[in-house]
Amino acid sequence: MRTDLIFTLTAALASIASAAPVAPATQNGSTLVVDKCTQPGTFALTFDDGPFEYTWDLAKSLNAQGINATFFMNGNNFIDVATAKTQTSDGEKTYLEVIKYAHDLGHQIASHTYQHKDLPGLTKEEIEYQMNQESDIIFNAIGKREYGYDFRKLTLLLDMRPPEGAYDDQSLAALGALGYKAVVLWDIDSNDWQKLGMEHEQKEFTDVLGSETGNPTGGHISLMHDVWEHSAKELAPWAIEYIKSKGYKFQTVAECLGTNDPYL
Repeated sequence: MRTDLIFTLTAALASIASAAPVAPATQNGSTLVVDKCTQPGTFALTFDDGPFEYTWDLAKSLNAQGINATFFMNGNNFIDVATAKTQTSDGEKTYLEVIKYAHDLGHQIASHTYQHKDLPGLTKEEIEYQMNQESDIIFNAIGKREYGYDFRKLTLLLDMRPPEGAYDDQSLAALGALGYKAVVLWDIDSNDWQKLGMEHEQKEFTDVLGSETGNPTGGHISLMHDVWEHSAKELAPWAIEYIKSKGYKFQTVAECLGTNDPYL
């Protein structure tokens, strides 16, 4: 592995550690579990389970506002990313084009596994399949890989998110063996998948941020889903304005954990 890659990874991990991540932050082997941004005053908007028919225009809208978000993507969950197409405001696109478009706008593309299977209970080989298949999807879309080192490929990874946020010691060990350094959870869950309505979803944000006065010293990671039209077109715009009112700077997960490039 090149010296500059080792230095980059070492610096990233040192930044994560030195920022004293607010809990829970646990470590198993070389894999750190985080649920908040470690850079003061930063906020990471994250979207799970895509890409889907709303992802292109959500990525476009965020970019128009100067916001870079993080998309934790699957390869075969709601749709088969390798073969399916969708209509966007810019015409029909393949889902590989959707991923590349979001990436080219500055959004972070990260793994949410290939088929959205809960990692606890899977064998090491099954976890490797889920991660490597999704890495191939991302590579085919953007020409970069988001995950670490194995004996088949030389890659430098940073972030992944397990389906349902579920992990155990065995799955962390398997991820660590593949080179993943950060398992990214969240501290603000919109629970948009429950479809309980805007008032309930807003409360998930206000319960955490409501007492803040506009000079933030901590950082947060929120969870929404770009597979729901309401989340992409109504909840996300509201959340952005509310988070801005609290004085936060929007960053990707990689940036808010102290590194700028999650890819090789």
